[in-house]
Amino acid sequence: MRRPALAPLLRPGDMLMWSQGAAEPVDLIREALAALPDLGDLAVFLAGGYARLIGPDADPRLRIHGMGAVGSNRALCAAGRMQVHPVNLSQLPFLLEHGIVPVSVVLLQTGPAGPAGQTSPGGVQPFARYALPRARVAMAEINAAAPRTRTRHPLDLARFDGVVETERPLIEVPQPEPGALDRQIAQHAAALIRDGDILQIGIGTLPTAILHALHGHRHLGLHSGVIGDAVMPLIDSGVIDNSLKTRDPGLTVTGALAGSAALYQFADDNPALLLEPVHYTHAPETLARLRNFVAVNSAIEVDLTGQAASEIAGRRYLGTIGGQVDFVRGALASEGGRSLICLPSRTAKGHARIVAGLSSGIVTLPRAEADIVVTEWGHATLRGLSVQERARRMIAIAHPDDRDGLERAARELPG
Repeated sequence: MRRPALAPLLRPGDMLMWSQGAAEPVDLIREALAALPDLGDLAVFLAGGYARLIGPDADPRLRIHGMGAVGSNRALCAAGRMQVHPVNLSQLPFLLEHGIVPVSVVLLQTGPAGPAGQTSPGGVQPFARYALPRARVAMAEINAAAPRTRTRHPLDLARFDGVVETERPLIEVPQPEPGALDRQIAQHAAALIRDGDILQIGIGTLPTAILHALHGHRHLGLHSGVIGDAVMPLIDSGVIDNSLKTRDPGLTVTGALAGSAALYQFADDNPALLLEPVHYTHAPETLARLRNFVAVNSAIEVDLTGQAASEIAGRRYLGTIGGQVDFVRGALASEGGRSLICLPSRTAKGHARIVAGLSSGIVTLPRAEADIVVTEWGHATLRGLSVQERARRMIAIAHPDDRDGLERAARELPG
């Protein structure tokens, strides 16, 4: 294997991007950051991260860009250190391939090669792969401890300037146990999911609760941007068997793994699991061809007309656009598809999350693409309805103590 040092290849002003989530190439990142004092100026473009290698107290000469408050990036947003790029994940290939996001150094982690010698994605299909055609420097880290996963879109290691080997357990992303409120919402959401539906659902306490509530279902499919531990019991029990998928039948498709070591072991050499890049997982033509595709997502706030804020509350960055809009549009284009936006009616501190107007004024999901909103009080189906009827249904699933105020606000809604 070629083992050139990374630091001598870097130049002042370079923008780095590396594989995200559980597959951050820790040693290469540390080597690049250690070169900053000599270079005097570097930039990074961060996707979701959990390794906490860059914190709010990072060298001020490091310019930090990214897509929002995912994982440890939330602290960077809170400190005002991240310049946020509000983009859908499906746009990333174009933005990187055309240099609109000008990444010049790519650091990627892969898994061990399979029996045929094909490079394995490991735990993640990296967004940074789309910067390779324009990048001046590209380094790959082959992690022997990563799962040997399958894909139809392997990376070509001949493209890289250097390849290093490591054996480091993947970053684990523990999921807290869902609470009583999560389980209430999950029961309402699960009732809207039918046998044979194809699910997109992410990670977190509420998605975990919803997946737990699906154990009585049959012949579900899975096509998602990321999956966690909660899918394993459903696959093992046959609830998720992907047998009715109109695209990729028999296969669970995801772009990333984010969970415990048990999940990574589950994925190792699993012939029924594909890790595919975002130009496939999030593409409109892929999603529209999945009959009965159900996108299950959350939001910070939803207003009376169905507009959802999934990024910002007030002036605080708490989330990201990510693939939410991509998957919602895919669900609405799917024959029999549905989009569920699931959230508690109030925050833990008692602030309303079903609101007359979004506190930030920033809309992630426009009301024209609202379908079904779910809280612990039930669900509101909004697709195609008038403003007046939407407001009536949304008030019915708001917290009871918020309903009078929402009714007064509804009388002032245009339309």
